[in-house]
Amino acid sequence: MITTHQNGATVTVILAARTINPLSRLFQRELSALLDKLEAQRPMLSGVVVGFHAEAGDSQHELEHLMALTETQAADCMQVLAAYNALLRRLEGLGVPVVATLSGAVGGHALGLVLACHHRISLADAGFSLPQVHLGLAPVAGEIARTVRLTGLQAAMPLLLEGATLSAAQALQAGLVGAVAEDEQQMARLVGAALADAAVQPWDAKGFRLPGGELASAPLQALLQVAPAMLRARTGGHAPAPEAILCAMVEGLQVDFDSALLIESRYFYQTAICPVARNLMRLSQIRADLAAPAAVALAATLRAALDQEVRALRAEGVAEGLLRNAARAAGLPPPSPAAPERAKRGDNAPPPAFEQIHDRLLYAPAVAALHAIARGAPVSRDEADLISVRRGGFPAHTGGALRFVQHIGKDTFAARAAELGPRFAPPPGQESGDHPAEGKIRGIFPLPGGFYDQLDSFL
Repeated sequence: MITTHQNGATVTVILAARTINPLSRLFQRELSALLDKLEAQRPMLSGVVVGFHAEAGDSQHELEHLMALTETQAADCMQVLAAYNALLRRLEGLGVPVVATLSGAVGGHALGLVLACHHRISLADAGFSLPQVHLGLAPVAGEIARTVRLTGLQAAMPLLLEGATLSAAQALQAGLVGAVAEDEQQMARLVGAALADAAVQPWDAKGFRLPGGELASAPLQALLQVAPAMLRARTGGHAPAPEAILCAMVEGLQVDFDSALLIESRYFYQTAICPVARNLMRLSQIRADLAAPAAVALAATLRAALDQEVRALRAEGVAEGLLRNAARAAGLPPPSPAAPERAKRGDNAPPPAFEQIHDRLLYAPAVAALHAIARGAPVSRDEADLISVRRGGFPAHTGGALRFVQHIGKDTFAARAAELGPRFAPPPGQESGDHPAEGKIRGIFPLPGGFYDQLDSFL
């Protein structure tokens, strides 16, 4: 995980980027042992150079642990994060310059550790990201507090709230790195200069001022008045993580640095146990060939079901603005523009209410997915969920069409489906005596007996 090499009064540290994990006690033990060694050598050290080995791998193991977090584990999670934050603070307070040398993709927790180094020097090919927001998570372990204090509140927003990747030049302009080298020779010269520079973080220095203006400045106050509304407009209110991150950014600037780390940890935990994060993390772990014929067919089925429901709602007199708002509230893409000639409803019945429009837009593709699975579509439940999101347009925050049914509950889903209309409810004259939910499900899918048991295997 961590290797070191002594070169005179300088120690070079190489970390395996994929193993850096604030919640890993194993990584914490290795980092603690490294710090013990560096602190013991401090009188003889002139500096530490930190590099990263970007070995192949993925974050599946970490996500499995995150998905298992429960509300009862809050104290344990906060304790582990506090221990990791204390290790990074020891690195910042080492007393000799710590210089990070960067190239390639630098993201997530690796970037978090980089930000705890006193100086950051990058090759021109490097890219920097904190992509946790795409998984419904808030960054943690100082990734918010340090980014904001290095770049300023507004400059940090794309990186933190959108998960954007910054080029080396953009990171230099933002203040995330101190210098960009064109080649290894220039990198070596810049490292030498940094090793002779200060060994203190800006926020620990007396008289620190936030780049881009203080929180109370008029421009930032104006930005913060509109930022929550802008976030909600972008996410439709379905993604709690960006709002939690914004809160951690702002609240963290109103307190001392160590208190900001505590605030950040709380928001991380809050997002980690949220169903949206679990859904997004689960989808990110699924491996499926979305170009296979079965995936294409299932996606087409879902899109066709949604398009058919949109046409039906328009035929019932639903105004275009109301239809767009209902789709947005459901987390669906806006419906394609209506044809110039719209079918007119033949009676004088009022158009459906907003809640009914919202539910029909979600239930139509969900029912279509269940129907396709019941008829033997050669995909697993996990694959069906991924296909429904990536190719079928189903809202990602739900976790997929089948996950949506599971979250609602089969009985509740079947009861609501029966209320929404003939395309969802059991047909008239259905025999009584079955399990209520089984009867309703069979009404939607007129298949041989035992389908409810089959559905259990998928849900």
